[in-house]
Amino acid sequence: MDSQTLAGLLAATPPADLKIIELAAELTLPDGGLDLDAAASRQADVELACAQAESYAAATKRLLEAMKWQLRPRRS
Repeated sequence: MDSQTLAGLLAATPPADLKIIELAAELTLPDGGLDLDAAASRQADVELACAQAESYAAATKRLLEAMKWQLRPRRS
């Protein structure tokens, strides 16, 4: 995998099917708060979903920075 090119960075970016979104919806109380008891009982799921979201955020940040670098103004 070539992490030095945009194509390589795109290939390294995981799909955006983030479990944290579904999990957050499942653990949200009617008043909008987090059901701490339910979250505690699903701690392994929460940790896995958080790790997945952090990995996705890091990969998209690398891609964003590479795109900004490619689009920066060039001096003649």
